[in-house]
Amino acid sequence: MKVGWINFLNTLPFDFEKVGIKPDIDIQIIKDYPAVLNKLLKEGKIDIGIISSAEYIENYKDYLILPDLSISSYKDVKSVSILSNTALEDIKELYLTKASKSSVLLTKIIFKEFLKKDVIYHSLENWENLEEKSVLFIGDAAILFKDKFKYVYDLSYLWYKYTKMPFTFALWCVRKDFYKNHLKEVLLFHKLLIQTKERFFNDIDKYLDNINFDKDFAKEYLLNLDYNLEKKHIESLKKFSEYLLKNEFIKEIPEFRFTDKLIITNDGTTTIYNSNYEEAYHSIKAGAYTESLYKFIIPCNIENLAKEGSIKILDVGFGLGYNVATAITFAKQINKDVKIEFISIEKDENILEKIKILDIPENLKYAYSLINSLKEGEILLNNKIFKTLEIDKDNIKITVIIGEGREIIKELAENGEKFDAVFYDPFSPKVNTEMWSVDLFRLIRKIMKETAIFATYSASLAVRKGLLEAGFKISIVPPVGRKSSSTIATISADIPPMPEKEEKRLKNSPFAISYKDENLSLSSKEIQERYEEEVKSFSTF
Repeated sequence: MKVGWINFLNTLPFDFEKVGIKPDIDIQIIKDYPAVLNKLLKEGKIDIGIISSAEYIENYKDYLILPDLSISSYKDVKSVSILSNTALEDIKELYLTKASKSSVLLTKIIFKEFLKKDVIYHSLENWENLEEKSVLFIGDAAILFKDKFKYVYDLSYLWYKYTKMPFTFALWCVRKDFYKNHLKEVLLFHKLLIQTKERFFNDIDKYLDNINFDKDFAKEYLLNLDYNLEKKHIESLKKFSEYLLKNEFIKEIPEFRFTDKLIITNDGTTTIYNSNYEEAYHSIKAGAYTESLYKFIIPCNIENLAKEGSIKILDVGFGLGYNVATAITFAKQINKDVKIEFISIEKDENILEKIKILDIPENLKYAYSLINSLKEGEILLNNKIFKTLEIDKDNIKITVIIGEGREIIKELAENGEKFDAVFYDPFSPKVNTEMWSVDLFRLIRKIMKETAIFATYSASLAVRKGLLEAGFKISIVPPVGRKSSSTIATISADIPPMPEKEEKRLKNSPFAISYKDENLSLSSKEIQERYEEEVKSFSTF
């Protein structure tokens, strides 16, 4: 991984070698000025780097931001300054360093918008007779040359004076195309930077030995900076973007997209990495939309159900809403008057906040307009009240029941619900094992119509064996975006026979043992441990 690095004092808190942390990934460091790194990242000559915030703002569609990291300041930054022997209000000509896009554009905004002055700008080509000029300096040069001038005008202070906001000069960004293909490496590098920053500031005196600055000054300078990236910083960057747009430095206000949340999948649609389960919501290789269409909507026979005019779908694992949105879009294309009712199950009551950051495909925008209009409510199931997110509009009724999946399915079964299709999309059996037991599958069978199709992305032998033991007949769906097939199940609908090879695996493999959770109360770990014991016993036998 090629990493762009600015060799300034203000990047010292990111120096993992200095604090003694060894990377778990192969890293090649390319050191240069911010403006050069901007160009290298744009051209794909580096994969990730600390770049000018203005570079992200201008070319945000190419990048993702590493969260919780920046070089920002509140009031004085001390290393981005206009140095002059002329008072600020009397400056008529100003020499600009080429080193930083953010600083150059901030300077022009300050003069144009705040000081209401037109200034003639020159590029600083040589450093002779500096005292005769008014010059924008950044980085170490701003610190080293400040004593040679009568006036020092700190750009961060000027920004704060007129906006009451901090200013973010630099962001850690990664190219989207690199991130898509190297997710693990980027997440590890981000973790490395976070750990480095924390270790540095926990023992800052130790790491300021043998630097080219006075130790006391360096400590004061670095502690004055803000290396976090919070809501206040993003709001300030949005304000900066508005000024840039007004003055025609950019063509549109950017979106701020982050690596810990947003993932661009292979079909161009976006999903999110869930840090609790340490999995993305969708297959990155298949694509979020492609997975919904080919692993759920088409296998569940939504086309024929739409022609019949009415569909009732159980959606287990509402997640980011792709299965619901794709089903609405697909069914409405078949029959614009079709009535669709979704009962969705979701554990995360804040899921709509995650959905808001998705890049919604054009063909799903109508469906997502409904999802984003979901309102809080309640539902009573057998004397138990559950929170809901719901909407009933245009013949489409969506009820997202918030809570523990097993409990909700149990109450739906006791309530006598019957569904035409089941989209079964929890996180994987490895991390969300409690949602994949034979005992839960038996309840789901009770709430399915005889000809309903149950579809899931999982190819797990334990899952397929559990479905068989629960009384389903099962089949496979050809692979989409990966080597393994997905699974469908039904009570009595016509589905293709199971391939002979897979039938043999389900009969003979020690791993073809269902997950057990008779009382629907065990933890994921407990179910896994029981499964592993059964596998061991089978192998020994």
